[in-house]
Amino acid sequence: MAKHITVTEPLLKLSCTLGEGAVWDTRSQRLYLVDIDQRKIYTYEPSTGTHGYQTFANKITSLSGIQDGSGLIAAIDIGFAFVPFSSLPFPPDGSNKPIIPIDVDAKCNGKEKRFNEGTVDPKGRFLSGTLGLEHGTKDGRMFSLEEAADGSFVAPLVLDQITCTNGMGWTQDGQTMYFTDSWIGEIACFDYDLPTGKMSNRRTFSILDKSYGEPDGMCTDAEGGVWSARWAAGKVVRLTPSGEIDVVIDFPKAWHMTCCVFGGPNLEDLFVTSAASDYIGDTLPDRSDGGDLFVVKGLGFKGVERNRFKGSFAG
Repeated sequence: MAKHITVTEPLLKLSCTLGEGAVWDTRSQRLYLVDIDQRKIYTYEPSTGTHGYQTFANKITSLSGIQDGSGLIAAIDIGFAFVPFSSLPFPPDGSNKPIIPIDVDAKCNGKEKRFNEGTVDPKGRFLSGTLGLEHGTKDGRMFSLEEAADGSFVAPLVLDQITCTNGMGWTQDGQTMYFTDSWIGEIACFDYDLPTGKMSNRRTFSILDKSYGEPDGMCTDAEGGVWSARWAAGKVVRLTPSGEIDVVIDFPKAWHMTCCVFGGPNLEDLFVTSAASDYIGDTLPDRSDGGDLFVVKGLGFKGVERNRFKGSFAG
């Protein structure tokens, strides 16, 4: 029987329109997350409680660390970008700072709204994909950004016919990739060839009933579990490696849970982002914490450190 946990109060009242893209930096012990629609990157340091944001010209949709420690790799509305840590002074002051777009062929076409989720694979490639213009369409595509031998960047197409690109992750041996295709409610898995980054043999890992909303962002833990944030359900669920639910976390004052990631000194705290609530129903509960940042402690699980992008932006 699944364990149930209820979280009634947010960690930070951020009031994000579309909070997303959380990544924990084990080196600095800081959390980074985005508000896509407000074009913000937030920085939060739990040890001091200090937090703030920077605002950018583009919508930033997801973040990952970079191996050389120079900043963050990002998906933005129109493609990929490098976010140097110098663009995120700490504590942040809210001013507009530049990010550096990466010139590759991966661009949105007329059937795609923008880029969305992105995650680094075990070999250091940054995978990010798009969503279609209309809910339910299968016009999204995914690209895999990596540095070529000559120092340039390439981003070949690795997957198409996606509804809405969302949470990704890998088993610890790197041979199986999880991928969230939100608008069909599916977390799929693929055989993943690490040397080439090729995905094959798509199959369903999880499709839950409508009471669990749509799957959004995800992360994995050290025991092979998959933690899935649920849009339009006010929940995060843990799925065992066989796809069974064994933990349900309820957020009764939020509705659209968008992303989750383990952080904290021992990777035992689960940070959860959310979007401003647009709740429709016969009975309207108090969803006033939509858009805030939450943390869940004492779960008894430990996360795994996120992969870092292996590319250099020096000079």
